Amino acid sequence: MKDVLSRVFEITRDPRDGLLFLKEFQSLSPESFAILYADSETILESSEALFTDLKLLYKLDLYPVVILEEDSFQYLKLFFPIEQVSEVAEHSLGFFYQTINRDKPLLDEVSNSIKSKKFPILLWDRDDEKLASLLDRSRSILKTTKIIYVSNAGPIKDNFTGKIKSLLPIETPDSEEFKIFQKQTQSNSQKEFLNLSRELINQVSDPHFNMVLTSPYTLLTELFTVKGSGTLVKRKNRIETFTRTSEVDMQRVFQLIEESFGKKLKPEFLESKFDLLILEESYRACAWLQKTEFGYLLSKFAVGGLARGAGIGRDIWDQILVLCRPLIWRSKPENNINKWYISVAQGVEKDTDWYYYWLGLEQNKIPETIQLLKNSPEDFFPNQ
Repeated sequence: MKDVLSRVFEITRDPRDGLLFLKEFQSLSPESFAILYADSETILESSEALFTDLKLLYKLDLYPVVILEEDSFQYLKLFFPIEQVSEVAEHSLGFFYQTINRDKPLLDEVSNSIKSKKFPILLWDRDDEKLASLLDRSRSILKTTKIIYVSNAGPIKDNFTGKIKSLLPIETPDSEEFKIFQKQTQSNSQKEFLNLSRELINQVSDPHFNMVLTSPYTLLTELFTVKGSGTLVKRKNRIETFTRTSEVDMQRVFQLIEESFGKKLKPEFLESKFDLLILEESYRACAWLQKTEFGYLLSKFAVGGLARGAGIGRDIWDQILVLCRPLIWRSKPENNINKWYISVAQGVEKDTDWYYYWLGLEQNKIPETIQLLKNSPEDFFPNQ
C-alpha cells in the first residue's frame, strides 16, 4: 500500500490533499465511490493510459463502476486477455473485472463484484437505452454523488483564453454561462457531457452531486487533488447569511473551522459570537465576521478540505465583498492562502507573527487597524 500511495502522490504532486481525498473515498460504501464512463474513442485509442490509473485505484481498493459501450468491451476482449488466474498477464487490463448481469439487481451485482476484488463493468447498448437514463438509474441505486466522463477530448476550454474551465456551476437549466460553453464546445464528447450534466444535475436533489469531464491521462489528478484536472459541473453553491447564533448549528460551524485550520479552538472563541456569518448550506465553508470601529473583521475564513475544489470559498468571498466594507483580517505567514490574499487585498503589512490585510480602508486608519489586529487574541491552541 505504501508503494501505491507513493506512486499516486508522485503523479498528483499533492500528498496532503491526496490523503484527505483517499480517507473520504474509503469512508464511503464501496459501491458508492464513483461511476466512470469512458467513450468508445477513449477505449480504442487510450485504453492503456486509462487502465494505468485504474490499476492504482484497484490497489487502493477503490472500485468505480465502469460503464462501457458493447463495442468497446468487444474490443477489449479481442486485444486484452481476460484475467482468470491470480497472476495478472503483462499485457492484460492489469486488474480483475466482472461484467454486471443486467437481469439481476444492480446493487447486489456491484457489491458482489467488489467483494470479489473485481471491477464491476456495466455494458451499455446505445440502441436500448439513453446514456442519461442509465447514468441516472445507476447513480440512484448505488447512492453515488460523482460521475466521471473520460474522453480523449479532455476538459472544456475557453475558446478565447485557451484555459481549462475547471468549474461550471449550474443555477438553472438555461443559465447563460452554461449556454455560452455549450456553444463553444468543439468535440462530440464535450457536447454530450454538457447535455448529460444539464439533464442530470437539474433533476438530482443532492447538492453534492457532480459530474466531471477529464482525460484518460489525468484521472488520478482529478480524483486526488483540489485543483483537479477536468471540467466539474455541479449545482450552484447555496450561500446564506446569519446574524444570530440561534439560527445555525454552532457545533457544526466550530467543527468546520477546526477541520479547515487543522487546530483546536480555545474556549474563549467557542463562547464568542459573530456579527455576521456567511455559510454554505451544507456547512462546507463559512466566513465568521465581527464588527469593529474600523469595519468588519474577517475572523475566520474556513473551507473544508473536500470543498476546496468546488468553488465554495470563492462564492463566500464574493458575498463578503458585497456585504462587508471596509474589511480587515490577518493570516499566519505559513498559510498557503497568503498568495491569494495578497492578490485581492488593498494593502498588506507583515511581521514575524502575522500578515495584516485591509480592503476599502481609509489611509489614515491603517496604523490603528494594524494595531487592533496585532492585539487580537489567538483563537487556536498551538499544534502539538
